[in-house]
Amino acid sequence: MRVWLLAIAMSVPCLASAADVLGTITILEGQALVYRGLGRLHAAEGVRLAAGDIVETAASTVAQLEMIDRSVVEVGPATRLMLNASSGRQKTERSLYLLEGWLKLQSTKRDSAAGPGFDLRGPAFEVPSGAVVAVMQATAAEMRLFVESGEMRMGERQKTGAPVVVNLRAGDYYQRKPPARGTVASGVPPAFAAEVPRAFRDTLPARIDKFKDRAIAARDAPAFGYADVGDWLKAEPTVRRPLMQRWRAKAHEAPFRAALIANLSSHPEWDPILFPEKYRPKDPVPPRPDALAPGASAPPR
Repeated sequence: MRVWLLAIAMSVPCLASAADVLGTITILEGQALVYRGLGRLHAAEGVRLAAGDIVETAASTVAQLEMIDRSVVEVGPATRLMLNASSGRQKTERSLYLLEGWLKLQSTKRDSAAGPGFDLRGPAFEVPSGAVVAVMQATAAEMRLFVESGEMRMGERQKTGAPVVVNLRAGDYYQRKPPARGTVASGVPPAFAAEVPRAFRDTLPARIDKFKDRAIAARDAPAFGYADVGDWLKAEPTVRRPLMQRWRAKAHEAPFRAALIANLSSHPEWDPILFPEKYRPKDPVPPRPDALAPGASAPPR
C-alpha cells in the first residue's frame, strides 16, 4: 500500500520548489509540454522549470527560457530539451541536454552569485558554459550551428575515447554528420539561414522580472505512453538511467510494459524492474539425505 501511495504522489505534477528551480518559461508562442515526474504539464508563461524536467515543443512553437545563471535559451519548433543539475562534493553541475530540435543560446551576462553556468550536451556534442550567442539545430543524423558572437569550445563526441575539441568563434558555421568529423566555414549558408526560426533572428526581451514573485501552476496534460518518451529511454546510459528510476512505476501499465519488453535491447537496465524474479537470490540446495552430520565419521569400507 505504501508503494502504491508513493507512486500516486509522484504522478501528481507540482510546482517546482524555489531550491529546485533552474529556469522559467517567460515567452511561449504555441503549444509545449513539460514532462515532470510520472506526469506531464501544459507549458505556460511563468512556469518554473526544475532539474529533470523535459520541455517538448510542438511543430510551430517557440519558447524562451530564462535560466538562473542569467543565460537565455530560446527553444524552437519540434524540440526536446532536458534540464539537469547535480551537486557533488567537488562542485555543482548544470546542463541542458538537446535530444533534437532548434536552440538559440545566449549566455553573455554571467553572474557569479547565480552559480555555475549550463553546459550544453547532445548525443553527438558537448559544449561547456561560456559567453556566447549561437543558433543550432540537432537531428539524429546531423548537427548544424552558427556562432553569432563570442567563442565556443565544441566537443565532438566519439563512439570511444574523449571528445575531439573544435574551437569556434563569431561568424563560424559548423556542420557535422556523425560519425564523421565536423566541418567549419565562415558565414551563414543561405539554406541554414532560411530554416532558422524567425523568432531566433532577433533578441527577444527579457521578462523574468514579470514572473519573479509569481508562481504559475501549469495545467495537467494527458498521461504519456512509451511512444511519447521512447527516444529518451533509448538515449545514452547517463540520460536514460535516471529516467528509469523516475518512470519505473510505468512498468505496471500494461501497454507501457509491453513496449518496454519489446524494446528491451535498447534499454537493458529495465530488465530487473520488469522481471525481478530473475534477480532474487536462489534458494539454497537442500543437503542430501546421505550427507554426513556434524561430528559423524565415515562408515567403514
